[in-house]
Amino acid sequence: MLVAMNLMEFLLSQGDLISSGVRDEADVWDQFGVEIAPLVIDSVGFTRTTQAEGIVHFLTQLAHARSVTEEVLRQASPVSYVFHADNCFAFFESADEALVAGTNVRDAINAAALPLTGDENYGVSMGIGFGTLLSAGAKDGFFGDEMNIASKLGEDLGSRDDIFLSEAAHAALGSENQHVFEQFLGQVSGAEFTYYRLR
Repeated sequence: MLVAMNLMEFLLSQGDLISSGVRDEADVWDQFGVEIAPLVIDSVGFTRTTQAEGIVHFLTQLAHARSVTEEVLRQASPVSYVFHADNCFAFFESADEALVAGTNVRDAINAAALPLTGDENYGVSMGIGFGTLLSAGAKDGFFGDEMNIASKLGEDLGSRDDIFLSEAAHAALGSENQHVFEQFLGQVSGAEFTYYRLR
């Protein structure tokens, strides 16, 4: 029985040949590239809460928030999703599906009213990308520019309730999408990029 290599195994065996020009990088994209919309969900208030209430309190609320998020995602039917620390990475076939799931997760988290510290409840910020990413399998997820941008938007630029879309994700939305967005210019590792915030 022939077992297909995953991306990392392929790069270990062929990466030097690609780097030296013996093999074409397009081979990697042909074999492992998939058009997908990453949705990156990050918690808000981690540092404030752990300093005021301790890590156990925050992790308890994170566990509740994961349960709420997972319930929404199961109904949204993503290609896949995984939790890592206080983040969730979900992948959808379209930017529209990612946006619907993101707004539903945000609304469900807010409705759950999970207390953090003082009058602050658990909250989330999100980034959505869209494009061809390299699939590294269930363990390692997806790699590519739109994954990096979605992560930057959700984890670094976002504040409570923010849902940011990359330029590609915004452009990929269907014509029936009636949401209103505000346009911004940002940077990832010194490179400027356009992104949009859901109003």
